[in-house]
Amino acid sequence: MARSISEDTRNALLEAAWQRMREPGGIGAGMAELAAAAGVSRQALFYAFGSRPGLLVAMVRHRDQQTDHVRRLGEIARGGGADADTLRAYTDVWIDYLPIVYPVAYQLETGADTDPDIALAWNDRFVNLGVRRGYELILGRMAAARSLPAGADTAWLADLCLSLVVPSAWHLLVTQCLWTPERFRQSRHQFIQAAIAAPMP
Repeated sequence: MARSISEDTRNALLEAAWQRMREPGGIGAGMAELAAAAGVSRQALFYAFGSRPGLLVAMVRHRDQQTDHVRRLGEIARGGGADADTLRAYTDVWIDYLPIVYPVAYQLETGADTDPDIALAWNDRFVNLGVRRGYELILGRMAAARSLPAGADTAWLADLCLSLVVPSAWHLLVTQCLWTPERFRQSRHQFIQAAIAAPMP
């Protein structure tokens, strides 16, 4: 169970762990390695965050507070926009944020298959209340405004949109295949535009 520590100590631990994950090989760093980077014991990290999934989620939330991306995503998702431009703007903000949050977000995504705690964290941060939910809200407004083909399944489309912009997509195309971030961005827009314009399968 996570226990109380001072805000300054918590932030320092999160920053040190984040910087380690950004270094070569850091994306797979375990608690002992992250603790060493933060200059504390492994037990101290467990004391502060309860578990590795708890630490990963805390790191993402800490990073959320360092930029305005999450606020902008929320404003677009909950705003009144109901057209393809709104969908594009939402996707742009997320893709701008993706390389920032990627070191931890990728671990949440890939760890969700084997660790129930990480799966809960992934679903909370990126699916149920996260990026996918934003897509579903926008697509729902588009359907109501008849900006989508008749009978469009907005939940299906939200799933498809999410699949195109998850951290593993960035990992494969930008990190491994060496696409430029701009090529990644434009390809996501092309696929999403094609999906919302086509009749449902």
